[in-house]
Amino acid sequence: MPQTLSSREDLKTDLLQKWIHQILEWIANHRQTFFSISGTLLVVAAVVAFIISNFKNLRNQAWEKYSAGQTWALTSQPENGLNLFNEVIQNYSHTPAATYALLSKGDILFKQRKFQEAMDSYKQCLGKEPPQIILPFALAGLGACQENQGDYASSISSYKKFISDFPEHFLTPKIYESLGRVYELSLNPDAAKETYEKIITIFPSTIWSEKARARYQILSPQPFQNQAPPLQETK
Repeated sequence: MPQTLSSREDLKTDLLQKWIHQILEWIANHRQTFFSISGTLLVVAAVVAFIISNFKNLRNQAWEKYSAGQTWALTSQPENGLNLFNEVIQNYSHTPAATYALLSKGDILFKQRKFQEAMDSYKQCLGKEPPQIILPFALAGLGACQENQGDYASSISSYKKFISDFPEHFLTPKIYESLGRVYELSLNPDAAKETYEKIITIFPSTIWSEKARARYQILSPQPFQNQAPPLQETK
């Protein structure tokens, strides 16, 4: 009887068996090379496993030191916290905790009115592309440092970027207020009034709108009207 053609499954099985046979034959003829490659791969795998395990330990240590620094920062001895933050930044620079430490370091230095050092810390934090949860605080801190140093142009840029990137953040009303204040300090009353108008419109019936209205009235002889006056009936 004539032989039937093999199915696709049979062909695949034959090819796989042939491929395995060729590999085994190559190993048999090149045993030294094979074991050398295998040994190298095992060493590489062991090194990778060690690095991963070591990095996890370093990351945990970094978070522990950062947490301790945060505790000190809330006491009357913030310098102890500053020392721990510096240790995290220097010795655990590749861990996520280092980014948080840069932000917290900037906050301590800002409270100590060391604005240049605080600004450097905020810039380093932003340079690490921090998580969204802390990015607004670093940007706000940077703007505040620039304002306190009299660099109003840079401060305006930082505040406007904050407002653009985080319009719904709980700090946004305060940043608007800071922007208006910097416009006043830079002798730009029109831009300041425009900023205060936005606060009154966007955040009505809040402490922010009350303060903005007060500043607006100082800058403008006519009070700001956030609603159109009613039309008078014609007789």
